[in-house]
Amino acid sequence: MPYCPKCDMEFVKGITTCTDCKEPLVESKEAWEAEKEKRMAEKAADLFEAMSASYSAEMTTEPEESSMPEGRPRPSFAYVTKRQKCEDLRSSCFAFFLVGGICAACSAACLAGPIRLPLTSGARLMLQAVTAGLGLIFLLIAFRTRSALLLMQKQADEEERRTEELLAWFLDGWDAARLDRAVSEEYPDVSGPEMDLKRLDRIQDIFITGQDLPEPSYAEYLSEQIFETLYEP
Repeated sequence: MPYCPKCDMEFVKGITTCTDCKEPLVESKEAWEAEKEKRMAEKAADLFEAMSASYSAEMTTEPEESSMPEGRPRPSFAYVTKRQKCEDLRSSCFAFFLVGGICAACSAACLAGPIRLPLTSGARLMLQAVTAGLGLIFLLIAFRTRSALLLMQKQADEEERRTEELLAWFLDGWDAARLDRAVSEEYPDVSGPEMDLKRLDRIQDIFITGQDLPEPSYAEYLSEQIFETLYEP
């Protein structure tokens, strides 16, 4: 029977226009609901594919190394310790668990009956499937993020031990007086804030030439730690 989706009315065969809203009729209510469910399924599939691709790219993409001029490395970004990365992963994990739990709870509530939506049975089932699917996606991401967090925590412990060893290595051979003498011999006229910059440069040079460090920003981070220890007690 011809059907008007806008007015939710069926008409006898042969009528092509709704008598109330004057809109053209579709073939039948069943055909319209099937087409609506098909569109919703396509949208849900597109959303699932986009979210999966976005998460995969985020987990596999490595930060690009910035080009450095010749000579002493000058990182233009602050070093992020692995302990700080652990905190970021922990926050992300909690957020994904929360959103996934909410989606799953909404789907269960719609299925069990506490939440009644003004939709046809087919559309309601499709909505439940979409919310359940999204909840599952977020929960899977949360579990993968938790696995990454556990791995990062081990790396953070190793990095902290390595940092303590490097700081102790430097302080065993250098103190503020010796460092100032070395800077003054090379730059006899510097003082004030410029002297602080030369101190940091010399500390960083010592780390770079004396130790095999994984990245320039880590050497800068260690230099700041030494500077605070020697000159900002």
